[in-house]
Amino acid sequence: TVSRLARLLEEHGLVRRLPDKRYVPGPSLLALGLRSLRRLPADRFNGAIQTLVDLTGESVSVGLLLGDEITLVARRESTHALRYVASVGDVIAPHRSAMGKVVLAYAPPQRGDRILREAVGNEADAVRADLADELAETLATGIGRDEESFAVGLRCVAAPILDGDGSAVGALSISGPSARFTRELADGFLPALREQAGRLSQLPTLVS
Repeated sequence: TVSRLARLLEEHGLVRRLPDKRYVPGPSLLALGLRSLRRLPADRFNGAIQTLVDLTGESVSVGLLLGDEITLVARRESTHALRYVASVGDVIAPHRSAMGKVVLAYAPPQRGDRILREAVGNEADAVRADLADELAETLATGIGRDEESFAVGLRCVAAPILDGDGSAVGALSISGPSARFTRELADGFLPALREQAGRLSQLPTLVS
């Protein structure tokens, strides 16, 4: 019965089967999920986002850990003409982004390993070794940094959104072109970023 139902789900594009016989979400399910993300009550994040946009003038995003992927669920773009454009529903690379480094630093080890394997497959152990110093610094400071790893010319800082056990369920980030959003300028906004991420940590969030 289970096999028959699995084949039926596969026929309708709700799941797809990998060469190793595992099932993962299929294109129809992913499309449905993205439509659902765009209907999330993002107003729960709007206060924190607007506060940081008004303060910094740069783009501000909230990403949540959905399954083993970090997905943008709310974002407000900078009003500057020069900016990196992202959309709700985008999946964020955990190893090349400030958000991802925060989530990995604050995730339980087994969850962190799953997140990396979802993103880079068999290279997960090597990637984690390369990130070890950065993740230790992120855990010590409460801030994840991306210095043009995610995209050339882009600087991003992020702080964790935590659950009651102190594990990351997502992150709040500020990003902008490195020529304008300098390291010194970004560092000046870190107290406000930590404060707003702390406030979001007190709210119920959608996690899985």
